[in-house]
Amino acid sequence: MIRSPLTIPEPDRTPAIITHLSPLAGFLIPTLGNLLGPLVAWLAFRDRSRALDEQGKEALNFQLSWWLYSLVLGVLAFVLFSLGLLGGAVGAAAGAPDLGAFAFLGSFGAFFLFFLPVLLIVSVVPFVFMILAVVRVSAGQAYHYPLSIRFLK
Repeated sequence: MIRSPLTIPEPDRTPAIITHLSPLAGFLIPTLGNLLGPLVAWLAFRDRSRALDEQGKEALNFQLSWWLYSLVLGVLAFVLFSLGLLGGAVGAAAGAPDLGAFAFLGSFGAFFLFFLPVLLIVSVVPFVFMILAVVRVSAGQAYHYPLSIRFLK
């Protein structure tokens, strides 16, 4: 579906900026603040104009999508790290301490060389997109987040 470019009128820009900055509530309420902030902002501003309704949905859809991506990545990291530790323990118990140590150190290596950088990226990317949204909205242009699943249409 191709959307027509929506301009944000001057009186709606400040509420739209507040909506896009509302995920910063995650610093006050970890885990849920980045979802509750856009939800509260969208519910508060959606009846004022079509532009505020659209921007609120954009912010909320992006935060829901990113929360889902982070959850899947966290579960994957936990499972793979646990399997590495379990493999190390099984290898050591089976009488092959070198194999157990290799699996154990391999899981730590994978954690520090792969999962920590990925988790850092997962933490920084939403902040960058949020700043881009604020800059675009302050100029009066609507912002559409990339990598966003459209839960609310």
